[in-house]
Amino acid sequence: MSGAYWARRAIQTLIILCVVVTLNFFLPRLLPGSPAEHFANDPRLSPEAKQEVLRQFGLDGPLHKQFAAYLRNLAKGDLGISFTYRRPVAQVIWSRIPWTLALTLSSFLVSLLLGVALGATAAWRRGGGLDTFLLSSAIVVSALPAFWIAMILTLLLAFTWPVFPAYGMSDPFIPIGWSWEFIGSVARHAVLPVVSMSIGSIVSYGILVRNSMVEVTGEDYVRTARSKGLTERTVLYRHAFRNALLPLVTRIGMSLAGLIGGTTIIETIFSWEGMGLLVVEASRSLDYPLMQGTMLIMAVVTVLANFAADMAYSMLDPRVKYR
Repeated sequence: MSGAYWARRAIQTLIILCVVVTLNFFLPRLLPGSPAEHFANDPRLSPEAKQEVLRQFGLDGPLHKQFAAYLRNLAKGDLGISFTYRRPVAQVIWSRIPWTLALTLSSFLVSLLLGVALGATAAWRRGGGLDTFLLSSAIVVSALPAFWIAMILTLLLAFTWPVFPAYGMSDPFIPIGWSWEFIGSVARHAVLPVVSMSIGSIVSYGILVRNSMVEVTGEDYVRTARSKGLTERTVLYRHAFRNALLPLVTRIGMSLAGLIGGTTIIETIFSWEGMGLLVVEASRSLDYPLMQGTMLIMAVVTVLANFAADMAYSMLDPRVKYR
C-alpha cells in the first residue's frame, strides 16, 4: 500500500467535505420562503418578540455573518436548535438514526448475503436453472422502483391479506424498551420496508457477483488451479472469488453511503420515523438547522463510505496505488 495514495485520497476527501459544508449552508436558503417570513407573519408576536426570535435563531444578520456563525458552531459540534422541535438538532437526529439503521442495516445484510450466495452459485452452475432465473429476474426487477414494490407489498400483505402492519414502527400499546414484546413488534413492522428495499439489491448483488466470477474463471491462474486437480468448488471460492470481490467492494461502498439517508421514500410510505422522514419534515417546515444537520450527516457518511471503499479496493488490488 502506497502512503502517497492514502494521503492523496485523504486530501481529496477533505476538499469534498469543505465543499459539502459550504453547500449545506447555502442550498436550504435557495428554497422559496424563509423561517423569518413565518415568524414575521405570526400575529401573536409583537415586533420586539419577533426580532428576539429571529436573533435567537441567528436569522437577523446578513448571510455572510450567518455563515461565519454556522462554521464556528460546527467547529464546536453545535448543529443549532431546530425551529420545529425547539430542541438541539443533534438530539433530534440521534433519536432518529437508530430507527433508520435498523432498516438499512437489515436490508443491507439480507441483500448482501443472499445476493452473494445467489451470484456465486449461479456462476458455479452457469447455464443452469438458477443462473437463468437470476438473469431473467434482473430484467424485471430493474424496471421496478422500490416505492412501487413497497406499495404492492402493502396492498397484498397488509390489506388484502393482513399479515404485516401497513405503517408505523411498533404497536402503540407496547411500551418502548428492550423487552422481547417490543423488539418483536418492531421486527414485524420492519418486514415490509426491509423486503421492499432488499429485492432490487439482492438481484443487483447477485448479477454483479455472477458476472465477476464468470469473468475471472477464464484467467490463467484459475486454469492453473484447475490443472492441479483442485475441485471446482475450491477453484471458484478460494481462487476466483477474491478477485470477483473487487467490483463488489465498490458496490458495497455505495450501499453503505446510503445507510443514513437512502430510505426517504420508504420511510415516508411506511411512516417510519427515521432520518429519511426527518428530511421531509425539515424541508416542509423550512427548518434550516434541521435541514443542515440531516444533510450534513448524510453527506459525511457518503463521503467517508466512499473513502473506505477506495481504501478497501486498493488493498484488494495493488494496481490501484499506481494510478
